[in-house]
Amino acid sequence: MSVREEAQRLLRLFEGQSVGLIQFLAGQLTIVKSYAQVLVGLCGLTVTVTGFSGAHMIRAGSLSAMLMVLGIACVLVGLVLCLKTITALRWVSQDLSDDLLDTVTVVIARRNRQQRQVGIAAIFVAAGLVLYLSAVSAAALLVGNLDPR
Repeated sequence: MSVREEAQRLLRLFEGQSVGLIQFLAGQLTIVKSYAQVLVGLCGLTVTVTGFSGAHMIRAGSLSAMLMVLGIACVLVGLVLCLKTITALRWVSQDLSDDLLDTVTVVIARRNRQQRQVGIAAIFVAAGLVLYLSAVSAAALLVGNLDPR
């Protein structure tokens, strides 16, 4: 369904309830931003853990160190995309026009852009976590193989 078709459908569903429709759309934007905030928290946790365990992974060898750096780099790309979404403040009231269909279309298009951006960020964060956990695994295996006992 296109943005315009979705807007027209919502106008039919919310006929005579313009305020309810605007609140509905504002709520959807809030959900996208909340999802981005959850990812930011996960990114922060990853960076914090790296501060504690990063040195051990580096000492374990170049494979572990490389995986860790790649993982953190992916997480940071995801973080930047999330922050870009969170900090792109634009109030629904700024998009109000005399034509409610135009307003709804603009807000839905913005929601879709932000949702797409957060989805891409989630992929980077997930890839970063996989690489990071691979670094931890490599470090554990390499240190285990180097143990003289």
